[in-house]
Amino acid sequence: MQQTLLEQVRQGRLYVNLWPQRPELIQYFSEYRAVLVSRFVLKHGAALALLAFLMPILFIGIEQLKQSIVYSLFIGSLPVQALFLMNKKSKEKLPLSLANWYKSGVERLKAQNNESELVVNNPSFLDLAKLLNISYSQK
Repeated sequence: MQQTLLEQVRQGRLYVNLWPQRPELIQYFSEYRAVLVSRFVLKHGAALALLAFLMPILFIGIEQLKQSIVYSLFIGSLPVQALFLMNKKSKEKLPLSLANWYKSGVERLKAQNNESELVVNNPSFLDLAKLLNISYSQK
């Protein structure tokens, strides 16, 4: 099933927002580093693009206008690129070791009588983010 560009951006934002903001996750999940970078770019991307546009013009002169436009367009596109990459990552299936850990986590949640709609077969990174979000919101 093909997603539109807007749906892909929304899925990427959902994936980024589902990850709990916990510093200990960086030790266990390498994907969390990409989530942190995406959050930074989403938060500060527009300001960095404006800075990349203004700095060469202010310090070198108006003859740098073309380069300033190119730099600012590139930096301004980074938030959208990050969301597309997060969308792609959210659809990837978990590696076997992480999938086993995920399944045991889902079983623990079900043992606590938590009625969640977590997938057990072929979990993706989006499912992992959902599990971590549910787990940390219960604490």
